[in-house]
This record gives sequence, C-alpha cells and structure tokens, in this order.
Amino acid sequence: MKKRFLTSVILAAGLGFASMSAMAAQTLVPAQSKIGFAFKQMNVPVEGSFKRFDANINFDPAKPEKTQATINVDLTSIDVGSADGNKTTQGKDWFNTGATPKATFVAASVKAVGAGKYEARGKLTIKGVSKDVVAQLTTKQDGANLDVEGSFPMMRLQYKIGDGEWADTGTVADEVTVKFKLVLAGKPN
Repeated sequence: MKKRFLTSVILAAGLGFASMSAMAAQTLVPAQSKIGFAFKQMNVPVEGSFKRFDANINFDPAKPEKTQATINVDLTSIDVGSADGNKTTQGKDWFNTGATPKATFVAASVKAVGAGKYEARGKLTIKGVSKDVVAQLTTKQDGANLDVEGSFPMMRLQYKIGDGEWADTGTVADEVTVKFKLVLAGKPN
C-alpha cells in the first residue's frame, strides 16, 4: 500500500513537472518585446507604452489553433511621456492601479487568415471588466526567436478608463489602439 502511494506521488510530481515544462516551451524575451498604445487627445495623436509585462505563450504558426496565451501587464509601469501624465493615468479615474494593478489578456482562439497573418480572439480584463477583443497579428522567424506583432482596437470607456471629467471623448478619444511585439524564444509544443 505504501509503495503504491509513493509511486502515485512520484508519478503525479513527474507529470506536474512535465506539464510545467511543456507550458514553458517558449519564453518571452522582455528586452526585445513591447506593448504600447495610441489614442487622440484633443485630436492630437498620442502614444504610450507599458514597461513591465509577462507572458505565458505557446504559439506554433503551423498549428495556430493549439495556441495558449496569457499576457499580464503591470499597469503601474505606464509611460505616457511625462511623470505627471504617468501619475494621473495610475489614479482612480484612469487605471486605479492601487486597486487593480494589472491587465490580463487570455487567448481563446487563434486562426490563420492567410499570407502569414493570424486572428487572435480572447478576453481582455482591465479594472475588473472583461471584454472580448480581436487582435490581428503576423509572425516572423528571427533566428531561434519568433516575433509576434499585432494590434487591436478597444474602447476605453467600456473598461471605465477615464471616468469623471475624463469621460469626455472630445478631450480624450474613446478608441485606443493597443500595439504589441512579443519576441518568443524556444520551440512551441
């Protein structure tokens, strides 16, 4: 009985490590990756970025339907070009990073749409609000790395980003384009 129990524990531990290593087949290369955004403020184009994020991705361009991806963005790492702007966007009316310090995207499906292009569908969660988004992306093999680049539109007010006086879309447009480049090292499973 003890031997069977011990064998079961060892087997379960082995399977656990195997599944963890399977999920870790591709590693995000943070120094070469970026997540940014673009919007209009008083009809003037503005761009910004997030300096810290992580991702757990398994993406094979030959088998996009098997993709697994979760991307977490540290909202406190926002950079809109000025210290005052960064502080304002972390406040309660914008990202409220004291209560909700991260945003998460979880892919539900990825499909090839032709000529090296893909469509990723999933849930984006910001400030406790989850909405479906559709990202258009491309891939490029760069030596041992896979570059995944894309973008998707989102409406900031659906996520309660820019409440109060900032809800005026004449000052800050509702539509925001999220842009990303994720560099993945390693081979997919």
